[in-house]
Amino acid sequence: VAGKSTLMKCLFGIYSLDAGEILFDGKPVHFHNPKDALSAGISMIHQELQPIPYRSISENLWVGRYPSKKILGLFSIVDHKLMRTKSLELLKKVHLKVNPNTALKELSVSQIQSIEIAKAISYESKVIIMDEPTSSLTENEVDALFEAIRALKAKNVGIIYISHRMAELDAITDRITVMRDGEYIDTVVTKETTHDDLVALMVGRKLGDLYQK
Repeated sequence: VAGKSTLMKCLFGIYSLDAGEILFDGKPVHFHNPKDALSAGISMIHQELQPIPYRSISENLWVGRYPSKKILGLFSIVDHKLMRTKSLELLKKVHLKVNPNTALKELSVSQIQSIEIAKAISYESKVIIMDEPTSSLTENEVDALFEAIRALKAKNVGIIYISHRMAELDAITDRITVMRDGEYIDTVVTKETTHDDLVALMVGRKLGDLYQK
């Protein structure tokens, strides 16, 4: 176990740190729960999907923060029309052509993954953690994800992207950090690093050294 997902869960407030510190915007931070992290501007797409299957796409996207409107100036109700409009805008960003009123149980795993990506984008975070987000996506959905990532980068949003797929790293990353057995190994510039160099960092020896003494 390298420790990548565990480290990200510490950053996102799911786990508490045993040691060390996390700096965000140059200042030490310690989030007690995901709500703290989201409020600070950090969102996360988890490797293990946790949808609410019998609720709609819109409700899954905006759960816990439904758009509302006042009735007679006395009390608030959910603004379903606004929620649908905002949901359609998000779905367009991940190239997903589905009715926002569709229940998640009617969707494929790859479509649910795309909705999780749209949800992360909706927080307008400073940093988005993506834990192997393409594991269940089709080729077209991967292209849509990469397009969304490039658009976010253009807006100075930081992306922490966990993957073992070299082609993906070549396509979207600026720097690559390698972890092995729960320890930090090295950080390299993507354009200045070969696949052989990365494999050597990942396994602890050059690829040609298959049989050690």
